[in-house]
Amino acid sequence: MKPNHVVFAAAMASAFFLAPDESQAAEWKKGMSSPEIKQLQQRLKEKGFFTYPQATGYFGAITEEAVKAFQRAMNLPATGIVDDATYAKLKSAPASNDTLAIGSRGAAVSDLQRRLKQLGYFRYPQITGYYGAVTADAVKQFQRANGLPATGRADRATLERLKQKATSQPATSSDALTIGSRGDEVRELQQQLKQLGYFTYSDITGYYGVLTADAIRRFQRDNGLPVTGAVDNQTAALLASAVKAKTPPPAPIERERLAVRLSIGALGEDVKRIQTKLKELGYFYTAITGYYGTATADAVRRFQQAAKLPATGIVDGETYERLIGQAPAAKLDVIELVADAAELLGTPYVWGGDAPEEGFDCSGFIFYLFQQQGVPIPRTVALMWNAGASVSAPEVGDIVFFATTTNGPSHAGIYIGNGQFIHSGASTGVTISRLDQSYWKQRYLGAKRFF
Repeated sequence: MKPNHVVFAAAMASAFFLAPDESQAAEWKKGMSSPEIKQLQQRLKEKGFFTYPQATGYFGAITEEAVKAFQRAMNLPATGIVDDATYAKLKSAPASNDTLAIGSRGAAVSDLQRRLKQLGYFRYPQITGYYGAVTADAVKQFQRANGLPATGRADRATLERLKQKATSQPATSSDALTIGSRGDEVRELQQQLKQLGYFTYSDITGYYGVLTADAIRRFQRDNGLPVTGAVDNQTAALLASAVKAKTPPPAPIERERLAVRLSIGALGEDVKRIQTKLKELGYFYTAITGYYGTATADAVRRFQQAAKLPATGIVDGETYERLIGQAPAAKLDVIELVADAAELLGTPYVWGGDAPEEGFDCSGFIFYLFQQQGVPIPRTVALMWNAGASVSAPEVGDIVFFATTTNGPSHAGIYIGNGQFIHSGASTGVTISRLDQSYWKQRYLGAKRFF
């Protein structure tokens, strides 16, 4: 499902497909390339289904998914092939003035985002008034939860249902902890969530961001509370009660486990368990052997660096406990990754920044986007370079690296296909550049994969 840039470029240049006639679809499908495909992508983008940064004229996996989403919204067979029936619907179903979709702006979008945030669906820190991929995803979640077609477009039926739901649920009080809150109260909250197994991020940060809000939503859902993602008095009381009732000491067998110490040369089931968990989390890339060699030690070091433990490459008690208790890594959705990245175009460059409200440096931009996907990744360019799996040619979602200030990796971006990557540049902020531009071509080091 992830188009290789070589195949993509070849298909773009291919002359083997005849351009379809504008008056009918003639079964446009994956692999085709023509100006009419570009028009198709534009139509899908206008209706909020094609979220790639630009219309390319190539019918790839992203276009196929957009077509399927449109077909499902129109109650057509979701084949991903644009036949005459699909094309007719596409031409005859312009977005109405009452419908908000990707690209919409203004007070109506701000109101939509406020209602979605009140109900726990819109997780972005700020009300932006711009309908991008994050808003569309929040709308889809609301639509699925309320038995509506999950189009990601806020039509009249969706807006009415949203108004009803938001009116029936009181807004969180002004003294509630929510996204953007900081301080000791947030640290204590994160400690409680970690103790209960809901907050799996390695550090207690004291900042209430999307990871903390997601952990609260899971706790609220499991305990029959309104799923708002904010900590009101009712949530705080139940959270404190759950922590108090938590069974303290580990079982004897677990206490024995904490004394484990594995290093190069070790053999057996413990090593297999460690390798399996490292592979599940995206740190170990080779076969599960049960032998602790240099590949296993390197994977352990990468995990320790990400977890802010001493990077010894040796599994001591603390490393073992943290590793085995780590939640599985989410599978990277490259379409969502690129869509979320595109929504951040123009965000200013800030050294050390890794949040939209403050700005990004190059690694902070990548770190933030992978966090949204739940995929663990180191924070710095150098650690990303050491942790990722090398690939001969980048595919969409891979990280591309450059030597801009030293001989080693000092800048990075996310490959988005067609020879382009999106990154946060010191002089440009978040922007899209081409790998074949002379500046980047001369400094290109290679690509690494984290999925």
